[in-house]
Amino acid sequence: MSFHNLGLRMGGVSSVVFASQGVFLLGNAYYSLMFPSSVANFEGSSLSGTPEASVQCIGFTSLALGSYYLISTYQKDTLIMVSSVPSRLVAAWVMYRNGGNWNPPAAFELAMAVLASAALLWDWYI
Repeated sequence: MSFHNLGLRMGGVSSVVFASQGVFLLGNAYYSLMFPSSVANFEGSSLSGTPEASVQCIGFTSLALGSYYLISTYQKDTLIMVSSVPSRLVAAWVMYRNGGNWNPPAAFELAMAVLASAALLWDWYI
């Protein structure tokens, strides 16, 4: 069953939110892939001290996610956007449990889950 059949569609607000998240992920991917030593040596970062190869692997994950987000936005694929909310909540929970420098990324993931949810609800009801 498609979410499109339930009346849930990706409208203007959710498209902008999802595309913005995709562009952010692509920027993160570019920086992580091109400048892994900068990411690994950034003091206070959650990735401080991480081997450069691991930083680049994380960069490839951001590249894939950012691409999926932008393609999904272009295709108005609401199911992908809906599925991003629980995955972001789980990511926030895992990061928060690690504590320390992982708390800011956890807060960011939580904020993006709330923003995506709000945008979806806005487009659904408006």
